[in-house]
Amino acid sequence: MKFNRKTRGIAKYLTHLKPGEEYWVGLPAEIHVSTLRELGFTVPLIVGERLLPAASFGPACRRNALGDEIVHRDRPMETAYRQAEWHWKEFRGRYDTEDCSKIVDVPYERYPRTHVLPHAMELEIRKSRNVVHVAVGPFVLVKDDDRATNTANVFIEIFGECVVLRHDMTAWEKAPVRQMNWELLPPGKNPWTSAQPALEQFVRKAEEGNQPVIRARFDAIGGYEPEFVAIGTAGFDGYVVFGFPHLGLCILECRSVNNATYVLNENSWETVSMLTKAEILNAKLQRDRLVHRENWFSLIANLLRSRSVKQAAAK
Repeated sequence: MKFNRKTRGIAKYLTHLKPGEEYWVGLPAEIHVSTLRELGFTVPLIVGERLLPAASFGPACRRNALGDEIVHRDRPMETAYRQAEWHWKEFRGRYDTEDCSKIVDVPYERYPRTHVLPHAMELEIRKSRNVVHVAVGPFVLVKDDDRATNTANVFIEIFGECVVLRHDMTAWEKAPVRQMNWELLPPGKNPWTSAQPALEQFVRKAEEGNQPVIRARFDAIGGYEPEFVAIGTAGFDGYVVFGFPHLGLCILECRSVNNATYVLNENSWETVSMLTKAEILNAKLQRDRLVHRENWFSLIANLLRSRSVKQAAAK
């Protein structure tokens, strides 16, 4: 069944299915090749490619990639913090001064909020009966399925239409999965040095006032010489992965100045690049979550320094 309007509930388009029956949401790909190229897929299309669509297409894509926030206006306000660079002059002797700066927490009042994790449903190129589709699934027919409803609205925002595909229509051909969510920056004798020009372009996409904070964080991590660096694309835009295989971990940093840094117990780029956003944000895969506050820099230093010392002692 095809439809071309956003919906508050996909169930009304599933009356031809039986309770518990599996289905997919998708479209034939051949009439949407230019849009798929814009999303980040390879053209000619390659079966098995998968990516998280960017948040910029609309509210459904934003909820899918970034999640949501519930603002509790019925509760008392709380103190939250945003980070900024603070500048001052420090006297050196009677007449000389030195320009100094550091990252500080700036407090402000706001209503409490609860973060809702993203659905993180990824579009995938699939083939069945010689027809190539862009599809997401499988879903199972239940009374209320917010994931499936939001996924259908993602298709409407991006492609202007959506089709419900019954399980008997989706005898998908097997193909290796190829994630398209990351761009591995050019490796070299010093991956951190070779990555810096691309990272600077990445930083400049942020608000001007936030750029010094982001640079300071990147420099703090880069000082420990990561062995690979990758920038997120599509729905992972705004994220950077710093890999420390010799320490047995990766650090996922965000361009937002008021978010958190995720420490993953993964030491292989191949493994990390295959993780979905939902898997990365799942606490079970996180070694640690470092909130962006003033003590972040000491936490990062303690983490990477202690791991380096343990690694050296084990040799």
